[in-house]
Amino acid sequence: MANEAEKKSKTSENSMKITVSRNGPYIVTGRVPLIVSEIHSDEEGYCINWQEIKRYPLKEKYALCRCGHSGNKPFCDGTHTKIHFDGTEKGDYESFSEGAIVVSGPVLTLKDNKHLCVHAEFCLRAGGIWKLIKRSDYPEARDIAIEEAYNCPSGSW
Repeated sequence: MANEAEKKSKTSENSMKITVSRNGPYIVTGRVPLIVSEIHSDEEGYCINWQEIKRYPLKEKYALCRCGHSGNKPFCDGTHTKIHFDGTEKGDYESFSEGAIVVSGPVLTLKDNKHLCVHAEFCLRAGGIWKLIKRSDYPEARDIAIEEAYNCPSGSW
């Protein structure tokens, strides 16, 4: 039987939600942790992970700036109404798989959609994720490839 803390946690996770308001902010509800992280590099300059640099107090609800002009980022200060922000979504609707190439290795398979790449460069360490996939029968290569895909902020994997 789950204890009270576990029940609360599960209830809270189930109620976490992000709503995109029309021409306004992202409305985040459900006590979602709000953390600012930056890319952390190794001694050779390769991106290896994310390092937390700021954690905001946990709240039930946040309004996060979507127009890019708030004077109180990451929070919305209402500037979107003054600048007549048009938040109409303009992205393409191609499915992930339509634009993806498949790289197969002995243990891992990678679907890579370069169209989504934001050039954060997590995929370059240790010879690059594509070579690591080809050598994924070696535990170190496999583990680094998984780390690289996991840390990629674009979702192109």
